Amino acid sequence: MSESNPLPTDNDVSIEATQNSDSANLNTIEAESTIIINVTQVQSIDIATQFRRLATVDGWVLTLLQPGKVVVNLSTSMRKIEMPLVGGDQVIKEREDLLILRKHSADRYKTHRAASSLAKSREDLLGSTSEEV
Repeated sequence: MSESNPLPTDNDVSIEATQNSDSANLNTIEAESTIIINVTQVQSIDIATQFRRLATVDGWVLTLLQPGKVVVNLSTSMRKIEMPLVGGDQVIKEREDLLILRKHSADRYKTHRAASSLAKSREDLLGSTSEEV
């Protein structure tokens, strides 16, 4: 980063300051997929894994160090957003936005989904029936 840019740098943070033709600073974020939430709607964030926090000029960046689930509880709609993430994925608060960045292809996240009774095989369901006494 240039000396004129006050953004902190970290090897795991994928926010890069770039210059456009008008010489204004822009943030470039690269990800396979993302969710953007208005931060005023967030009541709490539950991260069930290790992470690293980096303070920035406009907020912070949380970089997950291992796979885990992130749950964002929304205060206005009483809903929650659950996302499995893997190491290197990020949760970023920047001004009024909360960004959840997935850095890898969708195939990598399939192995980290929680098992649901709806996703069980027929054999699993038949084997778990209660026995009569």
